[in-house]
Amino acid sequence: MNLAEAGIPRQYAFASQVRARGLDPATAIIEVSPREGEYTLREEDILEIVAKEGPSIALVLFSGIQYYTGQWFPMESITRKAKEQGCICGWDLAHAVGNVPLSLHDWDVDFAVWCTYKYLNSSPGGIAGLFINEKWNNVELPKSAGWWGHDLKTRFEMPPKFSAIEGGRLDEAH
Repeated sequence: MNLAEAGIPRQYAFASQVRARGLDPATAIIEVSPREGEYTLREEDILEIVAKEGPSIALVLFSGIQYYTGQWFPMESITRKAKEQGCICGWDLAHAVGNVPLSLHDWDVDFAVWCTYKYLNSSPGGIAGLFINEKWNNVELPKSAGWWGHDLKTRFEMPPKFSAIEGGRLDEAH
């Protein structure tokens, strides 16, 4: 299951992933909405839902900053609560990177993604960012393998067996 704030286009991606796994988005995605008459989410409401639904949640996924309201989510406490429940926790940091302090490794975040054209000022066409916690380096899960993720030492030999680069680096020089 995913935890997502309501009313954002990313819901399409969440729903398609849930459907691809044979589940119904109406029952598999938990959306968190503000209380009646309020415009932002309360930390205690988020943490309560994660605690209550935790055993059934596979993925807790939020924005670091909600694009419409500007609400800065308490990433450390949400991540901690997700981890206590055995959930994977990821963050969309499109509006947070470059705006607020981030300590993804220290907070035990599993993964995060962001763009650079907004608050890192790279302009349209700028690269994206991806953080994957190093604890996932040696975990074998289904993944999409490709040219840029193959070990640089044997990349041009094009062996039949994929040899993944550790982390999200494109080459050994970085």
